[in-house]
Amino acid sequence: MAGTALVVGSGVFGLRTALELLKRKISVCLLSPHPPLHPSTCSMGAGGLWMPFHCDDDRTDKWSFETLNEILKFESEKSSPVDRPLVEMLPAISFRRDSNSKVPEWARDASSEKLGFRYIAIERLYEESKLRGFRLPKREIMDEAGYSHAWLFHTPIIDSPRMLTHMLEEIKSNQLTKLVDVETGKFYLNLNEMIDEAKNLGCDILVNCTGLGSQKLCNDNTMIGARGVLRQYDRQSCIWDGHHEESDCDTNVSLQDSVVMIESPPFGSETHPCYMIPRGDIIAVGGTYLEGDGEANVRSEERKQILENARVMGINTEKSNPIGNWVGYRPYRPSVRLEHDGNFSFRQEVKVVHNYGAGGSGWTIYYGAAREASVLVESLLKH
Repeated sequence: MAGTALVVGSGVFGLRTALELLKRKISVCLLSPHPPLHPSTCSMGAGGLWMPFHCDDDRTDKWSFETLNEILKFESEKSSPVDRPLVEMLPAISFRRDSNSKVPEWARDASSEKLGFRYIAIERLYEESKLRGFRLPKREIMDEAGYSHAWLFHTPIIDSPRMLTHMLEEIKSNQLTKLVDVETGKFYLNLNEMIDEAKNLGCDILVNCTGLGSQKLCNDNTMIGARGVLRQYDRQSCIWDGHHEESDCDTNVSLQDSVVMIESPPFGSETHPCYMIPRGDIIAVGGTYLEGDGEANVRSEERKQILENARVMGINTEKSNPIGNWVGYRPYRPSVRLEHDGNFSFRQEVKVVHNYGAGGSGWTIYYGAAREASVLVESLLKH
């Protein structure tokens, strides 16, 4: 089967889709106006946490566990003795206010057993953190705020900038790759322009992985940018003032970084979650989930709130200086658009496949979605 696909987009969906096509012996041209590590690329700034979040597609759990199995292959792999692995398994804690909080559907699935998900009382959580040596906010702060229970599980964290670079290098080195230009600076006005580009390059299929850009390219009114704000601290030099930096922890235990999340008052909410994600060389502290908010800069009140979130998480904010802030827009829509676009069937020379709209779950479902998109492309080429 001969065939060539033009993939447009260099975020995690575009890069992984290109790789999956290459695995199926389909030649690839990859184009994007900006490179994967450009600040505007949502995949680059994301926390890299594996956990379904604001993705309401019925296929989410299937794609999530396919992705989980794939990314666990990278755990503990290091490119050099001094580098962190591309994927780390870390304790993840989500503080809850009562014992009746609903357990997420993904945690009920048998495929999640390897994550060791438990719903436990806060007393047990702090006992385990003392024995196993992972960081938590100060106990008295959580008690005073009324958090009595928590989800506790171990989950992979992807070093997203390094993983994007790793995937791009794989694409470039593949013999079936015909063209890679991820710095075109060119923004298409509509899907027809992208189809013409594919035709000019001799491609049989266009795969649209432009994320939020599809809102205008495809006139997709269901697509919404969900704005997120992060403050980044250097993971190596960050000064901690959390629970186990005090004398009650076994001094022989080296403290492990952990993911901490709060989405209920007083410290968090659905639109202003309070969280901390250790990722690669940084500690990412957030944040916001604001649908339809297009503000490109960090507002002064957001800066103050995230500084307070860092303090709650156990970072000594007087002695630890942030190394940067980041604003990004999660590409949310009611369901991921992964389909053959029959509206362009009259232009038989180039077929169109869409793969975009993962919301806050891009790094959680990227492999499963890319694999399904590549199967769809393969089927279209056969017919």
